[in-house]
Amino acid sequence: MNQYYDARAIWHDYYMGYKSNEEMESLLCPVIEAFEAAIAGKNVLEIACGTGNWTRVLAKRAHSVVATDISAAAIETAQRKNRSNRNVTFHVSDAYSLDDIEPGFNAAFAADWWSHIPKSKISSFVSNLHARLITGSKVILIDMCLRDAFEKEFSHYDMDGNRVSKRSLPDGREFQVVKNFPTAKEMTDILFPLAKNIEFREFDFLKRWLVMYETV
Repeated sequence: MNQYYDARAIWHDYYMGYKSNEEMESLLCPVIEAFEAAIAGKNVLEIACGTGNWTRVLAKRAHSVVATDISAAAIETAQRKNRSNRNVTFHVSDAYSLDDIEPGFNAAFAADWWSHIPKSKISSFVSNLHARLITGSKVILIDMCLRDAFEKEFSHYDMDGNRVSKRSLPDGREFQVVKNFPTAKEMTDILFPLAKNIEFREFDFLKRWLVMYETV
């Protein structure tokens, strides 16, 4: 999957229909309004920032943003988009370890990342993320709901129950990518021992879901 998103970086905005930050904010306004108060004035750790579209949304509201991604190609694009945002720094970092990220954040954010986490790695990811956050930090997770396009690309389920899709790039390369669609109960069951004030919301007309909680 890392190879896929690194190779896809130059086409990512095209696939996502991204044209400008202003258009993105207008389209996703209900989602943004649901979490913006939670990150206002906070020091935010962003996981899997990709080409920096959500980073720009965060930068307008947070005190500071440390945006991470394992793809150097994606980070390069994200840096160009966020040149004017003096409160943003970028790190090429593995979301499963975050070894080079110092603790002390009071908020975390990840969009379109949770669905790509293999079920066997969820626990270690959450533990490593929380280790970078102070107690009571807000965590915001946003991802996509199942839609027709994902049904068409569906390939198979692996031995751990992960939904694995076959994806192709314009240059002809093909990749197998984990793309899960958790339910509200599944998310709550996973997070309950590690979090409080868990809130799950679906935005049906945007085909998006949001989970917001506090670390304990």
